[in-house]
Amino acid sequence: MAGDRNIVIFGCSRGIGRALAEEYARRGARLVLLSRDQDAIAELQRAIEAQGGEAWSRNCDVSDAEDVQAAVSYARECLGGIDVAIVNAGVGGPEWMRDFRASEYRRVMETNTFGIANVLEVLIPVMRAQGGGVIAGVTSIAEVRGFPGSAAYCSSKAAASTLLESARVELRDFGIRVLTVRPGFVRTAMTAKNEFFMPFLMSPARAARIIRRGIERRRRIIAFPWPTVLLSRIVRVLPNALYDFAARRARSENMRS
Repeated sequence: MAGDRNIVIFGCSRGIGRALAEEYARRGARLVLLSRDQDAIAELQRAIEAQGGEAWSRNCDVSDAEDVQAAVSYARECLGGIDVAIVNAGVGGPEWMRDFRASEYRRVMETNTFGIANVLEVLIPVMRAQGGGVIAGVTSIAEVRGFPGSAAYCSSKAAASTLLESARVELRDFGIRVLTVRPGFVRTAMTAKNEFFMPFLMSPARAARIIRRGIERRRRIIAFPWPTVLLSRIVRVLPNALYDFAARRARSENMRS
């Protein structure tokens, strides 16, 4: 919508988040850039300002509730009101059950799931007070099953999507639109760690355009690309025995090594 002028992006130092900041900046949005990588977002801020845009940046770790509170307060000081908040911060990478560590599982959940929860806790009262707004949480198509080598990532994204769905249903009466962004494979530093073939891999810039259009249209679920979405729906309904067989064949060498 044309009214999406004040944008806050959590996790925009690189990849999809950075591409989203650049996409919105080109369209004249006023941006607050938040990330654990202060140097990267400060450089992004300078690049946006050099092109005549408006941007502010601040260090923020979404897994730290107090940090999120301070970051949202900063964003309100800079922008006045928040039209759209995009929670893109996430971590992941290969992790196998042969070396399972609960501490690593907890670390992924703290960022990918509790990061969104921390933002919701702070933003809900803010957006209720201002009469509404949009919260878009980035999860993943990988939430459909527990893929080998990705237990923490898949379960963290599944939990995040369920959290966002409950929020979407409940918060609409307050004028708050909650959207779930479920990308397929996007060429980022995170996907570069993957040890398997990634079909329909797309650039961050293309993903950002799709997400921005989906937010403008207030689509409840922004899932893409469509071939990967279709494949994920098939995988979701596979009988367990068939899924186990296919997953073991696809990742057997990694599971044994």
